[in-house]
Amino acid sequence: MKENILIVEDADTLRTVLSDVLVAEGYETVSVATAEEALRVFPDHTFHCILSDYRLPEMDGIQLLQAIREQNQEVPFLIMTAFGTIDIAVEAMQLGANDFITKPFDPSDLQGKIQEVISHRQILNRSLGKDTRRGRKFSTNDAHTEKMLGQAKKAARVDTTVLLLGESGSGKELVARYIHEHSTRHDKSFVAVNCAAMPPELLESEFFGHEAGAFTGATQTRTGVLELASEGTIFLDEVGDMPPLLQVKLLRALQEMEIKRVGGTKTIRINPRIVAATNVDIEEALRSGKLREDFYYRLAVVTLEIPPLRERPNDILPLAEYFLEYFSTVSGKEKLRFSKASKKVLREYTWPGNVRELENVIERASLLAEESILPEHLGVRLQLDYESIHETTQTLPEIAAEASRRAEVTMIERVLRQTRGNKSKASKILGVSYKTLLNKIRDYEIGKEDIEEERVPLSSRETDSPSETSSP
Repeated sequence: MKENILIVEDADTLRTVLSDVLVAEGYETVSVATAEEALRVFPDHTFHCILSDYRLPEMDGIQLLQAIREQNQEVPFLIMTAFGTIDIAVEAMQLGANDFITKPFDPSDLQGKIQEVISHRQILNRSLGKDTRRGRKFSTNDAHTEKMLGQAKKAARVDTTVLLLGESGSGKELVARYIHEHSTRHDKSFVAVNCAAMPPELLESEFFGHEAGAFTGATQTRTGVLELASEGTIFLDEVGDMPPLLQVKLLRALQEMEIKRVGGTKTIRINPRIVAATNVDIEEALRSGKLREDFYYRLAVVTLEIPPLRERPNDILPLAEYFLEYFSTVSGKEKLRFSKASKKVLREYTWPGNVRELENVIERASLLAEESILPEHLGVRLQLDYESIHETTQTLPEIAAEASRRAEVTMIERVLRQTRGNKSKASKILGVSYKTLLNKIRDYEIGKEDIEEERVPLSSRETDSPSETSSP
């Protein structure tokens, strides 16, 4: 999805030029001439940045900033000021602007500044406390995962560093928040950093902060996440993708519990609780040098592995029901339910994207369905996952039998829908006896409520034996 920029500029020519420049750089834009118009369009879009002039008719850029911040504390706000009005820019920064740029400016400088404030928002969740979207918490009905949570709770009681291992989307951040919630720091900051979301050249500034003038575009002093979370917990997600040079600097900071901001000389004491996570193959990362051994052993004081969703089959339907309850309420479809066939698909799908994929699938299905969520609303296909099969101990005959079973289920369900539930016609199309078809329907638990059966008078049905004309 392209990043969307709201441009607020009363000069028609400049507004058009700004839009053209940003569209050429790959952004989408919405352009308005007044702050009042900006406030009207803001609730109807998802904006990744607001670019506003200070001098606007009636309500000015500072007043717009204050109004936006009452609605949204997170959207990056970049204010444009004329040369010589640095006091206005400082006031804007104090009121919540992310940065400013003085006119006249080069288009490339503007694009770089916009990308910096957007990237900063993407990498850093500066929200204090422990809340997640919808207040979600990590929950499970799986015995092995419950044991892992028990270990996490024990580790939370002391300030030891914890490394979480697991596939993408398996819930590593939720476990990190679980550790934070059960620690003595639960009322302090929880700061999440995605180490794979920020260009390497900006990561050092994000961790250690920087002083104004430390590098091109550093127009203000910025507090780094290590300092920001000094009394709380910092979650380093995708830490396996961190550049080796930064691993060295971060290791030194964690050992000495002190930092210096980029471009600064003052030593700042820090004491954050570190929880890290990665989905990389640790042995391979260590062997290739992608992950430094000294850095790894500093993080892996306690190591917890989060099982993928396919290894937690008892969690699939409860999680699906939880997501459905939320999304159906949001979409105004409180009566939405899963059909028996859709539940079967949910149980049998291998979920390579784990809980994150399950959430996305249920969100999509809740939008498409009207009363009952059917398999076609889920948008997933049951097929052999050869990688998962490789990880199991199935024999070749077992693999072949499983493939045959799934193929038969798909074909029987399709033909029964074509014949509107008429099993006599379906058996002829499938080339099997009526009894064989009934046995397979029973063995495969193909539910009659998921097949649109045509209710016609008995006299108009095909001439079958009594057992053949009755439902199984």
